[in-house]
Amino acid sequence: MQENAEIFFRGIRTWEKDGEEERNLHILNTWGPLLLGPLKWPVPTYYLEGKPEYNHISSTLIRNMCREASQQKCEPDLSLVVPKSVAKMIEEAYSRE
Repeated sequence: MQENAEIFFRGIRTWEKDGEEERNLHILNTWGPLLLGPLKWPVPTYYLEGKPEYNHISSTLIRNMCREASQQKCEPDLSLVVPKSVAKMIEEAYSRE
């Protein structure tokens, strides 16, 4: 999906937990378009590190909660892991997978 983004913002738990994977993605996002795609200057990426008390929360955890609730044909209870204001949007996004 092309959005013509000028900046990437990526949320990470900490560099210790997510740094290696994020560095690999950054390399792909930087060099991939230059080497494989239409020649395009890389989009800068900025990383937002989460608060330490939320380090146990990952997109995989939330995705699994949504998937399990879907299999049980009920609404996932995301109230402990995401703000109420975005819970429904996250549930809908993961239900499309």
